[in-house]
Amino acid sequence: MNYSNAIELNQIEIRYGKDIVLKDINFTLAEGEFVAIFGENGAGKTTLFRGILQLIPINKGSIKVLGKDITKLRDKSWLRTQIGYVPQGHNTSKFPISVFDATLLGRWGTSFKYMKKPSKEDKEMTLEVLSLVDLKELKDTDCRNLSGGQRQRLNIARALVREPKILLLDEPNTHLDKESIERLEKTIIKIRESFKISILMISHDHNRSYQISDRSILIKNGQSYSYEEDDSWKY
Repeated sequence: MNYSNAIELNQIEIRYGKDIVLKDINFTLAEGEFVAIFGENGAGKTTLFRGILQLIPINKGSIKVLGKDITKLRDKSWLRTQIGYVPQGHNTSKFPISVFDATLLGRWGTSFKYMKKPSKEDKEMTLEVLSLVDLKELKDTDCRNLSGGQRQRLNIARALVREPKILLLDEPNTHLDKESIERLEKTIIKIRESFKISILMISHDHNRSYQISDRSILIKNGQSYSYEEDDSWKY
């Protein structure tokens, strides 16, 4: 099947001060494709995500999202509607809020904000996404009482409820036990099938992620390399 590209990275360079973290990043994420990204700690994987989200400046190169060069955008609001981002780890709320309300807040700024209340469609979309990530039965549960795996699926639900075209997952399996990892992987597969969404996922477990993704990208020495199943996997 031929895809157009959801994300295109061309000759990307990102620096922190004088230190070059990424210097030659070139790859594409096709529409509907699922790509896993690997590399040692400190290789710049999360930095790459922050660059795609325009949270940090790009020193050289270009990033296109759905054909639009986002490095030239002044208003980043369009970008936030196209990409759902789930950062590494899972945050535990310090305040009482239900799973439903926490997910519904993910739509803040898309169809409701300030004086405009959530619509019937907002609430229906929230229930649809919670069902997809197997949290609908826990919709009235206080988020503080969720397990690590449940909180991670909630984080994904909050990103999906905005109906993005692209989903960025930063090591979603971190600190999860085997059972929670397996359930999360099944959830990601369901999400891909239901939303027809493009997924870019950072993972430390190449073997597991290769089973659910289409292909792998290695970040090493500031550069990107494409890896296929038969390649020798060595950092």
